[in-house]
Amino acid sequence: MKTIFQRYHQLIKIILSSVVVLLIGIVSFIVIVLSTDIHCKDTSKVITIPNGATAYSVSKLLETESCLVFPSIFVTAVKLTFNERNIKAGRYTLKGIRTIGELVRMITSPTAKRIRVTILEGWTIEDIADELSFKLNIDTYHFTQLCKDYNFMHSLGINAPSLEGFLFPDTYILLSSYTEEDIIELLVNQFNYNYKNQIEKLAKQIHLNKLEVSTLASIIQGEAIYDYEMSKISSVYHNRLKKNMPLQADPTIQYITPGKNRRLYHKDLKTNSPYNTYKHKGLPPGPINNSGISALLAAVNPDTTPYLYFVADGNGRHIFSKTNAEHNQAKYNVKKNRRK
Repeated sequence: MKTIFQRYHQLIKIILSSVVVLLIGIVSFIVIVLSTDIHCKDTSKVITIPNGATAYSVSKLLETESCLVFPSIFVTAVKLTFNERNIKAGRYTLKGIRTIGELVRMITSPTAKRIRVTILEGWTIEDIADELSFKLNIDTYHFTQLCKDYNFMHSLGINAPSLEGFLFPDTYILLSSYTEEDIIELLVNQFNYNYKNQIEKLAKQIHLNKLEVSTLASIIQGEAIYDYEMSKISSVYHNRLKKNMPLQADPTIQYITPGKNRRLYHKDLKTNSPYNTYKHKGLPPGPINNSGISALLAAVNPDTTPYLYFVADGNGRHIFSKTNAEHNQAKYNVKKNRRK
């Protein structure tokens, strides 16, 4: 026969077990709510949250912008995180924001903690790290190492030599509390969003995968100053690939040449690297910079031309040629005009 103490002890164990199960259930529910995906049709559109906005009014605004399938989940997330009175009025873009939790975190953080950062087309990982270090004081070494970490890259769905080419150039609103991991995830999310909605279908039609598209786009980005020339430059590279000719793209040589971009010499074209498109046919192993949407679109939608060569005319544009003889003449004319 059990003593009163034994019964009391057993009752306490049952209560504690029930509390633990309940807490696990609550935590699991919160995690599920905060990790719920959001899918906006246009992440570049600015969403304005007015003064005095409630969780409900914000949820309806987001529903109107086709970002939330179930607005009530957003309201629940705000209440679960005790942020009902912390919603900050302002203009927001949802670039790189993927989950309800990330959204709540952004719109409830103090204004002073929100920092506007612009990533330019054609920047490398190192360029981006320097800008983020200047604006948010991130650890540039940790940032660049993460961009080369296989496991981290794999978790973001990127199979490439590094995250070069997958950090989408745009203007972002970042929180000062963001870690290097947070920022990289936002930039890659924005790349994936744009790729899926504007690039993927065209890429499949010409039988290029995500890595190949980003790699070709980065070379186009490195060559072109004006967007309207990108599709014509793309046509040259597509024509060369079809004819199994080396791309002979100077930006790939700049990428493997230490220091800032400079005038290239004949010896530079002999550099031993898989990125040397003068020595190796086909695309290099991966992108050489982070290209914008115009270059990505040009990579999958080239003009139809007979051109196999082009040379910079000295004014930011290019002269295109069908034959090597025409190309040599164009180079000669450019040099003569420079002397004048």
